[in-house]
Amino acid sequence: MRAAALRDRLDGDLVLPDEGGFALARQLQNTEYDTIEPYAVAYCASEEDVALCVRYARERGVRLHVRGGGHSFNGWSTGEGLVVDLSRMNHVVAEGPVVRLGAGVQSLDALDALRTQGRQIVTGTFPTVAAGGFLTGGGIGWQTRKFGLGSDRVAAARVVLADGRTVRCSPTEEPDLYWASRGGGGGTFGVVTEFEVRSIDAPALTGFETLWAYDDAVEVLTAWQEWAVDGPDELGTSLVVLPGMFGPGGRPVVRVWGVHLGPDEALRDGLDELAERAGCKPLSRTVAVRGGYAEVMHEALCGSKSVSQCRRTGTGPEAEGHRHPYTRQTYRLTARAATRPESAALLDAWDPALDAAGQERYLLCMALGGAASRVPSGATAYAHRDARFLVGYQFACREAGADPAAPARLTSLADRAADALTPLACGSYINFPSSRVGEDWETEYFGANRTRLRAVKRAYDPEDFFRHAQSISRAPTTEVDS
Repeated sequence: MRAAALRDRLDGDLVLPDEGGFALARQLQNTEYDTIEPYAVAYCASEEDVALCVRYARERGVRLHVRGGGHSFNGWSTGEGLVVDLSRMNHVVAEGPVVRLGAGVQSLDALDALRTQGRQIVTGTFPTVAAGGFLTGGGIGWQTRKFGLGSDRVAAARVVLADGRTVRCSPTEEPDLYWASRGGGGGTFGVVTEFEVRSIDAPALTGFETLWAYDDAVEVLTAWQEWAVDGPDELGTSLVVLPGMFGPGGRPVVRVWGVHLGPDEALRDGLDELAERAGCKPLSRTVAVRGGYAEVMHEALCGSKSVSQCRRTGTGPEAEGHRHPYTRQTYRLTARAATRPESAALLDAWDPALDAAGQERYLLCMALGGAASRVPSGATAYAHRDARFLVGYQFACREAGADPAAPARLTSLADRAADALTPLACGSYINFPSSRVGEDWETEYFGANRTRLRAVKRAYDPEDFFRHAQSISRAPTTEVDS
């Protein structure tokens, strides 16, 4: 079957390198991957389209790359093969307590579609992340402490396998595939086309933000982690250290923000407690008006932008959401709050002196735990139930093409940051991979669950058709490893 024949059979569209629209079709969220030229990009409109693409790629000996929202930090959803784009499989259908989600639906669209139905789903903290990658990797965000991981609420999924068949997996149908699809990572066992997710009653919640002077960063970082660990499940919060180019008055700043699902009085008392623990006052503190789940999350993720405006620039006439520049990152999961000396070491790796060189970089932390930690580590493929924080760094360059030294410089900074994280680390999260991955990455991502994941891989994809740089291996683990 030639590419033209594949195009004729698709309900969706096939875009080839010599055709208009290809420059946009090959884009991911990160501009770094704009130079990669796929064989073609298939905008699949149906499950049958996906199966056709799988069979076509097998017959032609072409690699297949699975793309949802295009947010893969390390570019796993693109390559020189056939890109299966799921963005048009974006339906959101509420059926009682269950919501059927197309794998390509983005968080902001799912929230918007459900806002009038009194139901919601757990989402992450970036508006254009799609359900496919978010849920297959585990799914963490500000609702993790209250409602668990996004994948914990997946009741079933439909998956196109390497032989072109489609199966439904659930606790009673293909249970091993169901287990692996909740935390084992996307693009590894098949192409998930639809999820059935147990929804949550749309709660009222309150958004908040505090800004702190960088001079107080050590105290704030230490106090924030202790505060989050001791806080109620209703508290969803992140901390980010911003360089002077993004701070007020051109000075670096610490931002603590998030949402609170409890009473506003409890939130205000909690923010007072954070300041008391830190021993200093924030530069500013904002507590938003209490509102519906969808409205508050949209404001937190998109600000004043409409749904159409919040989408990634280029994807629609009104879209103005930003893309990420060339970036090197390092992320780890940690099982406890950092001590004051450990916080100081984390901030040294961020390095305030780099402001003088105009280096764009971020130290990002997200509080986990709560409901997610009350699930056994072997219940789903996501193993790190003891994790209390996701902590990491991003070092970026917006003009990498004009700065040939940028890759080596950013890699060196990320390596230094990785050294600072190592004493605290309890593992890594497949949806936030480091740019440089160690030899024992399967254990870092999946812990003891890697043995069962490899068995699932051998059962459902014995020829390793679905693969990328960090997809699970089909090779059996040795007795020593297992």
